[in-house]
Amino acid sequence: MATRRFDAAKYLLARYPDTQVIVCDDGLQHLGLYRDLEICVFDDRGVGNGFLLPAGPLREPWPRAADLVLHTGAHPAFAGFTAQRTLARHALRADGSQIALAELARGGAKPLLALAAIAKPEDFFAMLRAQGLQLARTVALPDHYDFDSWLRNEYEGYTVICTEKDAVKLWPKKSDALAVPLVFTPEPAFMAQLDALLSVLLADRSNPKLSSPHGHTTT
Repeated sequence: MATRRFDAAKYLLARYPDTQVIVCDDGLQHLGLYRDLEICVFDDRGVGNGFLLPAGPLREPWPRAADLVLHTGAHPAFAGFTAQRTLARHALRADGSQIALAELARGGAKPLLALAAIAKPEDFFAMLRAQGLQLARTVALPDHYDFDSWLRNEYEGYTVICTEKDAVKLWPKKSDALAVPLVFTPEPAFMAQLDALLSVLLADRSNPKLSSPHGHTTT
C-alpha cells in the first residue's frame, strides 16, 4: 500500500490506464495530488467556532472556493446540497455473505458488542439501536485505529459488529466480526450537478488540444 496519495494515484493509472476519475476522500489539503473538482463536505457542526484544528473543526479557513458543498447532517448550517446517511438492513461477514439486522435484533448465542473507530462512534451505536439491536457493550476507539493493539480475547464472548471502514483492519484479526454498511444518499440535484461538472472535465480530457501533458486526474 502506498503511503502517499500521489504515489497511489500514479500506481493506479499505471495499472489501469483507462481510469478517468479518481475519488480521493479527505483530499483537499493534499496539494501534491492535482485536483480538477473539489467537494467540501460538512456535518451538523458546520464551521463550528470557525477555528482550525485543534481549536476548532476546520482543516483550513472557510469560506474557500469549491465546486460543490455537501451537508451530511440533519441541520445544514448554510447553503449547499444535502445527503442522508443510514445503515443498510444487513451486516456483512468477511466472506461477503450477509445476515439481516432483523435477525441480529432477535438475539443469538452471544450478546452484541458494537465497536467503532470513527470520528463520531456514538452516531454508529445510535443507528444500530435505531434498527432494533440490543447492544450489550459498546467500544469507542480512536479515529483510524489500526487494531494492532486490539485485545481480541477480551471480546471472545460477544458477537462483534462494526463499521465497514473498521472491518478492513479488523477482519484479519477477527474474521467472524460483522460489518454494517453505511448507505449514503445525496439529493438528486447534487448528483445531477456532479455529473454535469464531470461531463465537461472528461470532454476536455478527450480533446488533445485541451488535455494536460501531465495527465492530471479528476479528484
